[in-house]
Amino acid sequence: MRVQQRPIRALSMWVRRQPPKVKAFLGVVSGMATLVLLRFIVHDHDNLFVAAEAVHSIGISVLIYKLIKEKTCA
Repeated sequence: MRVQQRPIRALSMWVRRQPPKVKAFLGVVSGMATLVLLRFIVHDHDNLFVAAEAVHSIGISVLIYKLIKEKTCA
């Protein structure tokens, strides 16, 4: 008897088997869908702006840390 996989694991295995162009397309489509959902869910756009700036500052901090400690951003 075959054990059924969990849906998320099956989806992740399917995505892994896809070529890079399909993965890029899926990434762009999911990003656009996320933006559309955020547009309808978030009513106070000031909070969204503050959250976006916080994410950018965290990313820049990580890059600076990697440059200082490891001398590379890879």
